[in-house]
Amino acid sequence: MYIDETAKEKFSNQVLERVTLTKLSFMDAIIELAEEMGIDPGTAGKLVSRPIVEKIQIEAKEKHLLKNCKTKKLPVD
Repeated sequence: MYIDETAKEKFSNQVLERVTLTKLSFMDAIIELAEEMGIDPGTAGKLVSRPIVEKIQIEAKEKHLLKNCKTKKLPVD
């Protein structure tokens, strides 16, 4: 599936805005936005930018949800 860079940038900006305004975690903000837009969470994971993926990995490590790994993929199926 091809993801348009404009759509990726727009969704990532919406995630950042939601996190800033609501103080939700990045993962919660992505899931909330995906539900509002009727997007599958697996697809929403493909719409986030690399910096957001890295922030999610940091959050997951802090919550002990993710082992220290070197992969850049989110653990979303």
